[in-house]
Amino acid sequence: MALYRIFSTLLAAVFITSCTLGEYDFVNNRIPSGYPSRPKPTPVPEEEAEPFVPVISIDVKDGQGIESKDEYVKVSVTIQETEDIFYSATGRAKGRGNATWGYEKKPYKIKLDEKLGVLGFVANKEWVLLAEYCDKSLMRTAYMCELARTVGLPYPIRYRHVNLYLNGEYMGIYVLTDQVEKKTDRVDIEDDGFLFENDNYFWDEPLNFMTDLREYWYTFKYPDAEDGEIVHGDKNFRFITGFMNDFESALYGDGFKDPEKGYRKYIDVDAFAKWFLVQELIANLEPNMYYVLPSRDSKLQIGPVWDAEWSLGLAHREDEYAGWAGLPTLPDRYKQIWSKWKYFGRLFEDEYFVETVRAEWQALQPKLPAFQTKMHSVAASISQAQTANFDRWQILGWHVSVGLICEGTWEKEVDYVETFFADRIAWLDAFLAGL
Repeated sequence: MALYRIFSTLLAAVFITSCTLGEYDFVNNRIPSGYPSRPKPTPVPEEEAEPFVPVISIDVKDGQGIESKDEYVKVSVTIQETEDIFYSATGRAKGRGNATWGYEKKPYKIKLDEKLGVLGFVANKEWVLLAEYCDKSLMRTAYMCELARTVGLPYPIRYRHVNLYLNGEYMGIYVLTDQVEKKTDRVDIEDDGFLFENDNYFWDEPLNFMTDLREYWYTFKYPDAEDGEIVHGDKNFRFITGFMNDFESALYGDGFKDPEKGYRKYIDVDAFAKWFLVQELIANLEPNMYYVLPSRDSKLQIGPVWDAEWSLGLAHREDEYAGWAGLPTLPDRYKQIWSKWKYFGRLFEDEYFVETVRAEWQALQPKLPAFQTKMHSVAASISQAQTANFDRWQILGWHVSVGLICEGTWEKEVDYVETFFADRIAWLDAFLAGL
């Protein structure tokens, strides 16, 4: 046993040392024989000067920090959109996130006193600043959000890389996004609709429910449980719990393929197919799963997309119930994920759903070269600004949390993401053709 412990310690040291030298690369596999060759993104011409990265400055009243994700503090906010355009606002800010709140570089939520529209966003009061601490490419959220828009998934999330300052201190590159909420130009649904989440942290929310058959936990974004818009046992609560239980019974019942009595009675099949393509293409192992019922007379949609932290080959887990795999497990760029997990495992047993996915895939494929070019351009837009980010947070070449990939430079991290995505396109095309 003592020899085994010594050997294990030495093996771990080899992995960690090679990683900290910046040469560590768990995934160097090639496309298996029989898969189509990897499509290459269209080259982007080198730009003479880097585009200006917008700056957001948050100053907390009395120079305090933002120490809580439960309590807001008063802030003033300045947004520098270009070299010459500035906006100022007042409001409140707090921390946000679950596991991400425990990292050194923390995510934040801003709630302004008045609506503000900047950086191409529709005017709103509430905004999210994602720290992207685990994602050393700083690109995974951009991939997910842009891909959802490209595939035509309802309620796309806008995003923009920014430099963040807090009380005058540089905090690094963040991704500014929409808040997931019922609002015009965000999740624009009727007043009798629902926005809810299959929530791994359901116990932290003021109200939750578990479905009878699958025993999935859900929490509410709209109606708002914190404001008392929905409470346990009221008509809203009874309606949505009844709807989800009826949907699950139809999906897992003997007649689930029946177009009138099966699952198609309850869900927007196109939306589910599009969500599948987004998450499977980026191999997202733990997205936040939001669901929308636009009105009580509508069919259930899945979206908006959220949380790309463990996507594009950064981490590994065997299935939806398994814990995270540790070193030296290889993230697998050819892994079948969402055709087996959650409700999709059952949906893929119906040829109608498979054909819907194939049709959406055929519509998406011609758009992917332009998408890859766009992502390459987004990366180029922060190619100089990233230097200051990693001077502030010196994590290049180190494993962060369950992330199994650690390259020695930002450029290698971005190349890893681009290559993984291109390989994933080839794999998904072969996978769908073989069903």
